[in-house]
Amino acid sequence: MFRFFLKKNFCDGWDNATSLLLQNVLPILLGTIIFFGLKISIEINAYLPYAVLILGAGALGILSFMNGANSAKIANFDAPSFSTFFSSFKYVWKIGLSFGIMIAVTLILIFNGALYYIRMFFSNGNYVGLLLASALGWFVLISAIALQWFVPLYFLQSDNGFSKCLKKSFIVFFDNAGFSVKVFVLNIILFIVSIVTFSIIPGLSGLSLSCMNALRLRLYKYDWIEKMNAEDPDFINNRDKRAEVPWDELLKEDSETLGPRTLTSFIFPWK
Repeated sequence: MFRFFLKKNFCDGWDNATSLLLQNVLPILLGTIIFFGLKISIEINAYLPYAVLILGAGALGILSFMNGANSAKIANFDAPSFSTFFSSFKYVWKIGLSFGIMIAVTLILIFNGALYYIRMFFSNGNYVGLLLASALGWFVLISAIALQWFVPLYFLQSDNGFSKCLKKSFIVFFDNAGFSVKVFVLNIILFIVSIVTFSIIPGLSGLSLSCMNALRLRLYKYDWIEKMNAEDPDFINNRDKRAEVPWDELLKEDSETLGPRTLTSFIFPWK
């Protein structure tokens, strides 16, 4: 299943490269504004950079959801459009702003808390401080892996609001820990490439597409479980049967839609 995800994600990114590149323009501009905002604000007041980070994260959260609108279309084999990107603002700005601010405030609190506990350890040799700092580190890592599903859940399941997306993000993570970690590692690689390319490729749009494709395919598992449970009410309680997901069957339609792709088809798509 993961191999097919990698193939589909690469093909979708390649086929829609122009749109994805153009969508990265606004995040790059926003990143530049945040950078200079931090540089100027730190000279004015020691606490002002926190406000810049929180507002910047909120704006970035909005852009993440605007990217998600087109990523959802691409993941569903539909064509992205700038009208979709810009028109999505009116219904995603609240949840995007809340999501970005939540992450920024949480990270600021955890960062300061971790510094306090680390100082506690080095100044007094108190191992409780080291233990608490480690616990915060694990919390950040688990949350980062789980929250990669937040934006896709909003677009792939129409009844999800902020609280449901937050709750389901952790449910998906704990129920699919191995898969979530693999996708997270891939996203870390994409993030590193984005840094090297100044967020031009793959950038925020590429990361959004990666998460959207991954969750869209993974949700087939739950459609299958629901179907099997309707046929056998005891199926949901049988872990062995639940683990035997027939991915070849579930991905058959997507595989046929994607079709065979060769190196020649990438370089010369008109042939």
